[in-house]
Amino acid sequence: MLKSIPKGSLFFAPMEGITDEAFRKTILKLYPEWDYLATDFLRVPSAGHYPRKFIIRHFGKDLSNDENVKNKTMFQILTSHRAFTIDMVKEIVDLGYPWLDINLGCPSNTVTKNGGGSSLLLELDLLQTLMKNIRTHFPGRLTAKVRTGFHHTNDFDSIIKLLNDAGVELITVHGRTRDMMYKVPAEWSYIERATQISQVPIIGNGDVWNTEDIDRMLHQTCCHGVMVARGALKSPWMAQDYKRGHFTETASERTQRIKIFFKEYRTQLEQENISDRGLIKQTKSLSRFMFEGIESGEKHRRNLLLGQTVDEIYSVIEGL
Repeated sequence: MLKSIPKGSLFFAPMEGITDEAFRKTILKLYPEWDYLATDFLRVPSAGHYPRKFIIRHFGKDLSNDENVKNKTMFQILTSHRAFTIDMVKEIVDLGYPWLDINLGCPSNTVTKNGGGSSLLLELDLLQTLMKNIRTHFPGRLTAKVRTGFHHTNDFDSIIKLLNDAGVELITVHGRTRDMMYKVPAEWSYIERATQISQVPIIGNGDVWNTEDIDRMLHQTCCHGVMVARGALKSPWMAQDYKRGHFTETASERTQRIKIFFKEYRTQLEQENISDRGLIKQTKSLSRFMFEGIESGEKHRRNLLLGQTVDEIYSVIEGL
C-alpha cells in the first residue's frame, strides 16, 4: 500500500516530450529532493492497443524495476470518451504500476479537438462516468490534474466535487481555464477554493518560478503540496534549493548548475543508445527557460538552437 502524501510535498510535473525515462533518471540522480515525479502523458488509443513493451518503455524500462521509483511516480494517461480507457487501465494494473494520474488539463488544440485533456471538463456527466469506471478497475492511487474549467470557471466547484465523489485521492489544480492557455497569470484563488471544498488533498500548480513562489503558494492557498512545470524546466534544482533554504542564486552558480545538468542528461540519453538526431532534439527542447538568469543567456540559447551536431550544441553549454 502506498504511503499517504506528506503535506508540503513537491511534484515535478508531467510534460509531453520532456519527462521521459532519461530525463527522470537525471532528476532522480541530481535532485532527489523532488518528492514525486510524473511520466509525460500516454495517449489512450481509440482503436487497437499498445504492446506491453511500449507501455513499459513509456514508464521507463529500468525505472520499472525500482519499487521506490514506481511508488513516487505518477503514470499519467490522456484519454477521451471514445478511447479504450479501461483496457489501458487493466494493462497498467497488470504491469504493477501503483499510481495512475488522469490528465484533465492539457490545453493543446490537437488534444482538445479529439476530446481529450481539458475538453473532458465540458461534459461533467460523461466525465463522472469515466472517472467512476477508472476507479472501479484501478485499485492503486488514483489522482487527476485539472484546469479551473474550459471556457469559464462556473463549474469549478462541481468539478472538484465530482472528482471527490468518483474516488480520486488527490487533485492537482492548475489555476487557469483552458481558454487562458498560459497567456494570463494563474489564479491561485481557485487552488485555495479547492482546498476549502475538497475532502482529498489539493496540489497547487501554475506560475511557480522560484523557491519563494513555492513558499508563497503553500501559505497563500493552504494547498497540500506544489507541482512545478515550466519553473522546474528553468531550474530543475528548485526542490533542492527549497528544502535547503537556498532562496538566492548567483549567475555564476546558475551557469555551473546548467553545465552539471546537461552533462548528466547527455549521459542518460547516450546510455539509451539514442541517435545523435534524438539527442540534439531533446537537448534543444530543454533550452527554452534554462538559459534565463545568466549573462548573455539568450545569445547562448540561440547559438545552441543553431547547432547542427552534438559537439556543436554541447560546446555552447561547456563554454558558458
